[in-house]
Amino acid sequence: MNSRRWIPPIHVHPIVFFFLAVSILTGMLTELLIIFLIVLFHEMGHYLCARMFNWRIRRIYLWFFGGVMETEEYGTRPIWEEWLVTIAGPFQHLLIFLIIHFIHFLSLIPESTLTLAYQYNLFILLGNLLPILPLDGGRLVQLMGDHLLPYQASHMFSIVVSVVTIGLGLIITYSTGILSLSLLLLFIFLLLENRLEWKNRYYRWLRFLLYRHSSPISFTKNVYLAVDERKRLMDVFPHFYRNRYHFIGLKGHHERVFISESECLSLYFEQKAHQLTIGDIVR
Repeated sequence: MNSRRWIPPIHVHPIVFFFLAVSILTGMLTELLIIFLIVLFHEMGHYLCARMFNWRIRRIYLWFFGGVMETEEYGTRPIWEEWLVTIAGPFQHLLIFLIIHFIHFLSLIPESTLTLAYQYNLFILLGNLLPILPLDGGRLVQLMGDHLLPYQASHMFSIVVSVVTIGLGLIITYSTGILSLSLLLLFIFLLLENRLEWKNRYYRWLRFLLYRHSSPISFTKNVYLAVDERKRLMDVFPHFYRNRYHFIGLKGHHERVFISESECLSLYFEQKAHQLTIGDIVR
């Protein structure tokens, strides 16, 4: 077995070293180590599940109170794969609870330390399930949106939900007096991540289309889109769903003539027919 397949490249955000220095000075090194190990265990859940499906993973990037498995596979793989990879992280926290109870049964570690581990594990699990990208909760919102909305609309919807949730989190923590430096830095980080996600939304959408063209997948559901004959291909693509196959026809046309999404994508990416209208193609 190739061990490199199952051992990811791991990078640590510089802010972790800042908190490491603070924790040493304040005598909270144990707390930091507990958090770091929980986050690493969480991300390894994502990584190992993704490697089972041969996802291409750049690295695991760890930061305070969280981490990110960096990959270009989101939005291009079968939707059920992404569901499994996404929930693999939160599932790890259930294993951590079992490990804590097992260690407590054997009395290997002081109970005060185990209580801390239990509390941090619960806090990180619940925080990670908030509907904020790139947290797992945000991924789950987008995956649910992918079942109901076209891919482009679902992606933008999940970003909007993320930003609104961050704003509400800031308001609630500030008004209740629990907004700390670490929480503020976390909110800023998440806000910057969503700003980057919004800037890259067009690139991610094009990558989704290119994947549909280069790696055809069989779908159980078909969608028939009736569009105005003056619409160009690029006007039609935003209506593509992630988990359905599309046939495109002319709105109000008596003859029911449809072209497949494969033909449309081939015309766009291979023949560079960017200015062709649907009317030109159907006729």
